[in-house]
Amino acid sequence: MNKHCHYHPTSPAKWYCQECMTFFCKSCMPDADEAKQQGLCPKCSRNLRYQGAANDIVPFWNRIGSFFGYPFALDPMILIAVCTFVPIFLGQNLFGLLGAFLLFCVLTKYVYSIVEHTSEGHLTPPTFSSAFTGDGMGIIFQQIGVFILMGLIITGAGHLGGPVLALIVSAFLLLSFPASVIILALEKNIADAINPLRQLSLMGAIGWPYMVLYAHLVLLFFALSATQDFILQHFPIVIAHPISGFLFSYFMVIIFHMLGYILLQYQDKLGYAADIQDEESESSSMLHNRSLRIDADIDINLKEGRYDTVLGILEDQLKKNPNSIVRREQLYKLLWASHNIEKLSKYAQPILRLFVSNNTPDKSATLLKKLLKHNPAFQLQDPELIFQLIQQLYNQGEYRLILVLVKEMHRRFDAFEKLPDAYLVVVKTLANGLQQWDKAAKYLMFIKQTFPEHPSQAKLPEYLNAVAAHKRLEFGQQL
Repeated sequence: MNKHCHYHPTSPAKWYCQECMTFFCKSCMPDADEAKQQGLCPKCSRNLRYQGAANDIVPFWNRIGSFFGYPFALDPMILIAVCTFVPIFLGQNLFGLLGAFLLFCVLTKYVYSIVEHTSEGHLTPPTFSSAFTGDGMGIIFQQIGVFILMGLIITGAGHLGGPVLALIVSAFLLLSFPASVIILALEKNIADAINPLRQLSLMGAIGWPYMVLYAHLVLLFFALSATQDFILQHFPIVIAHPISGFLFSYFMVIIFHMLGYILLQYQDKLGYAADIQDEESESSSMLHNRSLRIDADIDINLKEGRYDTVLGILEDQLKKNPNSIVRREQLYKLLWASHNIEKLSKYAQPILRLFVSNNTPDKSATLLKKLLKHNPAFQLQDPELIFQLIQQLYNQGEYRLILVLVKEMHRRFDAFEKLPDAYLVVVKTLANGLQQWDKAAKYLMFIKQTFPEHPSQAKLPEYLNAVAAHKRLEFGQQL
């Protein structure tokens, strides 16, 4: 059964902490090094065990079509073509038979490299040149040795126990043959490949899917045999032999890719870890992005209910980077959800700046009302923020809130250069929003007397006449 992340139940686990007995996915471990299979537990800082692709790989029985398409890649098709057409030109003489045997050895070498290549997480075939490299050529003679030993074992069983024992031993060897191939591909050792205890151990580790694999392999061999028989009976020899050889090579590539894939699928039970290597991976800078590590720590602690820890992380990050929009947003959500009015009051200004920059006056109004309800004497200490807020709140229709924010503003921020513009917003609020015409007129007179150099002076008589007539004020531009 595939394991999933403790904190993201729909995500497959990539790491496991034996100390905490907790599984983590990639998003929980953005700073871990998958290439080196190294990562530290975010809870206890112990070394994690890498899970590889064991928990997110598609079961082999769900990708049968991909197995049949695997040989059609360029490299295996070149090899299959060589093994199919070269014997035609070599003829049926001794030289031709020797050439055919050598090509069979090359094909054997290549399909065994497919097992190893696939088990390491590569879902694309190995290169054509790998079939001719010296490294791993011994596997050919080891496989021949395995076949010879199997024959001797069956013969010996027949001599010792008669045909019944020989039949039983033959049946077991047939059943264990895929396991023998896998062991030989990985261990490169004849003794291990022929050892029934080693074979049973591998079969037991895989479990019932081994029988599903075996059934698929049997069907493939029957399909290959039946197709070759049909071709040899109904086609001329000149055509039948190349087609038969092509099919043999084609099916061998499929079968050995399937054997490698089952190793990849059940790697956790077989004691190793490998990930899919052919998919586009994240860059190293992304893997070690400190910001992602912080996001993961926040997420984990939130799901553990450790809100004070999250608050500490966010406060520390905002000290280092006060302008971080992401951290301000996270801080607001945490404080709002936890009803932490004291901290909301403390961080009100940076949070409100975020709302202003996002043009979300509804959020600004909700926060301000909550803070004022808790503390009616609450005041903002940034005149520029107040000016930006009241402009947005005017369009939102939050007229009473505007009057609270600008209360005594000329006394608190007498040097603020946009003070007359702020009071013109108040005039609009009183006249257009609340229809308090007398108060609107008083503010206009205050602007006329206090700010004689302000550009609005030329329009003030017009505004005063409109207020006296209880007419809506139109300033011509948003202040």
